[in-house]
Amino acid sequence: MKFYYKAPLSRERLDKIKILAFDMDDTLLDARGKLSAGNREALERAMEKGYHVVIASGRVWSALPKDVLAVPGIQYAITSNGARIRDVHAGKVLYEDLLGTEAVEACYPWMRDPEVMLEIFYDDEVVADRWCMEHLEQFGRVTPKAQEYVLTTRTPVDDLWQRIEDNKARIENINLIFGDDEKRRRYLAEIKAQVPLVTAVSSTPVNIELGGVTTSKANALDVLAKLLGCGKENIMAFGDSTNDEQMLRHAGIGVAMGNAVPELLDIADYIAPTHDDDGVAYALENLLGI
Repeated sequence: MKFYYKAPLSRERLDKIKILAFDMDDTLLDARGKLSAGNREALERAMEKGYHVVIASGRVWSALPKDVLAVPGIQYAITSNGARIRDVHAGKVLYEDLLGTEAVEACYPWMRDPEVMLEIFYDDEVVADRWCMEHLEQFGRVTPKAQEYVLTTRTPVDDLWQRIEDNKARIENINLIFGDDEKRRRYLAEIKAQVPLVTAVSSTPVNIELGGVTTSKANALDVLAKLLGCGKENIMAFGDSTNDEQMLRHAGIGVAMGNAVPELLDIADYIAPTHDDDGVAYALENLLGI
């Protein structure tokens, strides 16, 4: 088991935690995209002790893992990098922060590149161009796991740009997928510099995720915390990628997985074992006695 240590956290900070927010892929889920028995049992023990367990994912609602949603007691899900908060039990959206028409149109120059695969998140679903979904290896999705995930969570369409035009006021997130990493890095820098109306982050080495200018897991988590009568000091957040950075910075305690990108390892309050070593369960046991 490989992981890092940081300075011990004070009991005063740990005792304030009431909300546990978890990124999904490569954090709560293992390399196969599954919820391990160890992590599931840790979530169940946490809820038995009265903690609020919150999903905080870049995934759209329809793509959330069924084995996580099946864990009794999980009531809240933050999806599309903070574009929506859903009450899982009531089946209703509590909050949304969408891109808006002007922001979507400002991204058209990069979205129209034929060498970039587009995924459009709206109304809790994801649509993508049919041809691109039939040629995923050209867009950096070469592993069986990555291809299976796309094929089971995206709806192929022949008229993607018509879908965009018809629904651009309701878009939660735009995902740009690249086979060329140099172009991805260049586009990311250009969008950040030229489009102040959006937030641009990455959750995988092949993508750029575009959300609204105020859209983030951190902002959504802050809204949910207030609904629950809590503040940021009551939040412990877990993540692995750059789209988790604001959330970890905002939380009272930020936990990075041992497999996290260097940016998160630098700013985290605690670094847990990897997602394949039940790092979530380990952190909950060693920090909160769960």
